[in-house]
Amino acid sequence: SRPHMKILSGAAGMMMAMDTTIDPAAELAKAQSHLDHLIHLQQKADDDQADGADDASHENDAAAANEDVATSLYKRAIEAQDKIQFIKLQRDVMNLVNDTVKNSQRDGAVNEGGADVALSTATDQCTSLGLVLIRHANHHSHNIKSRQLYAKLTSWYANLQIDARQMACNLFRAHLQKEAPEYPSSQQSSTVIAEAFSSSSAKQQQQPQQSWSVVAKCLVELQIIHDAVQMVQSQPIDDNKHLLPQWRFDIVDELCRPIAERLRYHFLGEQSGLFTASASSPGGVESDKISTMDRLPEWLFRYLREIMDNHGAHSVVMIEGVQPLIDAVVDSLLVRTQFLSEEIDDIDSPDSSISAQDVLMELKQMYYGHSSIYFLREVSRMARHALRANSFLNHPDMVGSECRDHSIALRGIEQLFLFDDLLKKKIESDQGDGLFGIDPMLYPVRMTDTFLTPREDLLLWWMGDERDMAIARLKKCLCQPQTEEGSSPTNIANQQLCPPITDLFAALLYSSRSKANAFSDLRSQQMYVANVVAPLCSEYLELMHGEATLLRQRLLSRDTTKSYSGSDESLTANVLEWISTVTGVHMAGHVVLRSQITQNAESDQIRPEHHNPLDGVIKSIFAFGDAMVDEFVSVFVEQIMMERAKLAGYTMRAPFLISEHPHEHHERRGQREKDVKYTLTLSPDLNDSIHALSVTLKACQIAAAKVNSMDSRTAEMMYFGSQSIENSLSHAVGCKFLDIGLDPMGMCPEIYLDGAKQFCHDVCAFKRLFQHTTSSEGPMERAVAASQLMSLDESPLTALRDALCALISSDTGSEALFISDFAADSRLLEEAESMLDAKGFGSLALEEAVSIMNRRC
Repeated sequence: SRPHMKILSGAAGMMMAMDTTIDPAAELAKAQSHLDHLIHLQQKADDDQADGADDASHENDAAAANEDVATSLYKRAIEAQDKIQFIKLQRDVMNLVNDTVKNSQRDGAVNEGGADVALSTATDQCTSLGLVLIRHANHHSHNIKSRQLYAKLTSWYANLQIDARQMACNLFRAHLQKEAPEYPSSQQSSTVIAEAFSSSSAKQQQQPQQSWSVVAKCLVELQIIHDAVQMVQSQPIDDNKHLLPQWRFDIVDELCRPIAERLRYHFLGEQSGLFTASASSPGGVESDKISTMDRLPEWLFRYLREIMDNHGAHSVVMIEGVQPLIDAVVDSLLVRTQFLSEEIDDIDSPDSSISAQDVLMELKQMYYGHSSIYFLREVSRMARHALRANSFLNHPDMVGSECRDHSIALRGIEQLFLFDDLLKKKIESDQGDGLFGIDPMLYPVRMTDTFLTPREDLLLWWMGDERDMAIARLKKCLCQPQTEEGSSPTNIANQQLCPPITDLFAALLYSSRSKANAFSDLRSQQMYVANVVAPLCSEYLELMHGEATLLRQRLLSRDTTKSYSGSDESLTANVLEWISTVTGVHMAGHVVLRSQITQNAESDQIRPEHHNPLDGVIKSIFAFGDAMVDEFVSVFVEQIMMERAKLAGYTMRAPFLISEHPHEHHERRGQREKDVKYTLTLSPDLNDSIHALSVTLKACQIAAAKVNSMDSRTAEMMYFGSQSIENSLSHAVGCKFLDIGLDPMGMCPEIYLDGAKQFCHDVCAFKRLFQHTTSSEGPMERAVAASQLMSLDESPLTALRDALCALISSDTGSEALFISDFAADSRLLEEAESMLDAKGFGSLALEEAVSIMNRRC
């Protein structure tokens, strides 16, 4: 065969280029002895220089002479070292030539079935010659003879490798067509290929599959040795290397060839040798030779997905067949190089030659997992070629003024995103199996970066349609059929803790984030956020603002049977609607917060200093949620409780009730002392207020109980609506009672015990409603402490007053305490505050407590 003849002719050429009468072993020993003699002379010169001379006049001459001797010895040592390396290169080449001649004489003529034997012989010679080139890659820079011989060896290897590679590819195609003719159209054919490549199962197969396994191993071995030679000749071995994007993988290319032939036949209408020799049977996707433009991306990507998944071209052939074959070939080469290194009598230092094992180990790390990624990259390349050949997104039927249906282009673009997502998941799955360290430059080029990103007009048109469709879906979700008049609102009646529009908004944002991250270009990502995500968030805020307005109107709607608001059922349902809406807005803010652009592995353009265009949107959504809580509390407290439920009347009457003398009260009322002394009930004008508040807080507890029954990671966020409304109501109602107790307007100059006890009873009745608030010292707690201090019996109140007077050394019979006496000394102020805290009034400021005690009669 031709490669076999080239082996012999190349060996003959190398023999003629060298003097075969020279014994390499004898010359190597002679050169080594000469080098040892030079090293001995240099050491002797160094010893003489160390001894020095007694005569000072001869020191400079001796130093110059020693320097000349050292320089001469160094040059002669370098020449001897180069000569040794040249002789070693001659020795390795002569051994290689002798082995080649012996193998050719032993094999003889190539008989039937000898093509595989010839390929094995050529592969073995390429491997042996490649290992010689690797070993002597850095030994020919100073010797012209060595450089000339190394150049001839490199030329011989290049010619031999080209012929052997071509022979291996031809044999591999023949075996593939014979053993798996249906590949890649069936799972069975992929299984046959994987079993043929598996070294463990190949021994159990029949003879044709054994031959195919040999051819596959030869093809991989030729690739590995060729890449190793290229690597050591291009740059130092200790550099951080990656496979270049233009790198080709022969065995994967051969397995991709049938896929490319079928793509050309089905989607480009081209005849090929594959189909003229063996026509495929009609049926399914393969029977459609001419694909119309509106379904081309869908059919193309579905066909490729079926090949990779259903037919096993990726999951079976690449992962279970090719990658184990590569690992096995590399391991066998490592064993071979280790055996050769033990046979060679290496007289050099360990760092004087390149270790072939180190090169192969580095290549093994570089190759690991690349067969799968390389296959996905080639599939993506074939798909791009098919789409370009059919003028995808450039055809008049898809875009332009003559386009008959714009949805065709939209469906095609959607298919691009789906296919990119498919390849991304496969890459992540491979990396999950331990395939790390792959250069992102080898990843498949994204379809969106090929067909969508370069055309800004098309990109903006598509983004506009994405925005309009998302906004239309939000509006459609909000425009649900309204309930009949007098019935309860919808969300909470259906036990929905979050409105459906928020669920839809979160789904749209998740989809938008996936599409934005599908672009590897930062500018395209930012354009998508600015043109789709930000308007979608703004529209959501507008719709929720309108929903909040409707909820406010429902909250203020009256019922003829109630003086303060609608029925209890209507109020409960309305409050639950508020809780649902507030919770939904809060969750929407977290969804936007988490829907950030993530940095792609293929791009390093994103930097922390880049401004996030959604920062303002996120702040607006959270601020709107807080504003909704404030609006609800303001409407409920100021209009329902204060105006309609008569709480305003109580706040006006309470100061007079507290400051009214008990004797005047009894005489005016005409009541006996025993009727009012021991019985305290809620003030009559607080009945409506406390009922409305209890119904509202019960609705908050219903929502919290519903969240407690959930088993979800987002359950903590679902508490936000009920907790924030309950806390805000506690704050607002507490402020009303605290203003009465502290009397900032001076409407209660005197405090009498009976009125203070009634006020304390009213405040504590409201405080008992707020059992689930998270605030420990809010206005409500301070109002309770103030009312309890106001209603303190005479004996403990006097004891507390006397203790405070003792701190400032004041007369206990003094009529009033002054805060200025305590403020003058920080230690006294701290002692007084500690005393109040010990009595249970620590939530009150000292000035507030002093004011209450001074007004107490």
